[in-house]
Amino acid sequence: MTELLEKLKTVFSVTEPGLVIDKDFLQLREDMKARLNQGGRNDFKFTKDVDCLVLEEWLIKKNIVLGPLPEHLTKNGACVYDVRVDDAYIDFKCIDENLYYNVSEQKLQTHPWVQEGIDAGRLTHYCFYRMHRPEDRPLQENDVVTFELINVLNAQDVVDSLMPSQFNGKYYKVENYV
Repeated sequence: MTELLEKLKTVFSVTEPGLVIDKDFLQLREDMKARLNQGGRNDFKFTKDVDCLVLEEWLIKKNIVLGPLPEHLTKNGACVYDVRVDDAYIDFKCIDENLYYNVSEQKLQTHPWVQEGIDAGRLTHYCFYRMHRPEDRPLQENDVVTFELINVLNAQDVVDSLMPSQFNGKYYKVENYV
């Protein structure tokens, strides 16, 4: 795990001193929103959540990490992991300032493929990070965002450690690697 953590520290270092949001980013976000399930989130929250997904897309586009293998994609283009680093299949998770990874009850019901992906070796790790925005709103052109790597953990260990939440779902308290 230490070797993977060190590699991901290097990956995150290429985003310093921050990524400037441009029109390409905003178009990518809109394209991604059309492919994703909004669930019960209002548009403000949904757009902010999709903003987090663009880190992986940017890292893949810049050839810093590898994207999902074509044979791992579902018919609608979804995959149980976001990026590949060596033999690791990693799902990036943007977490809140309290370092909680929250999983809604709806997601627990609609995403049984997570355990299937772990069992098949298509999901090996979670990479938890924080995204620092200039304001608490969806990103806009010329915003500068920074990213903070929190930890990289074995996916099965995280799933096994999910605790019942008071907010209708489960959670995991992520320890900062520092």
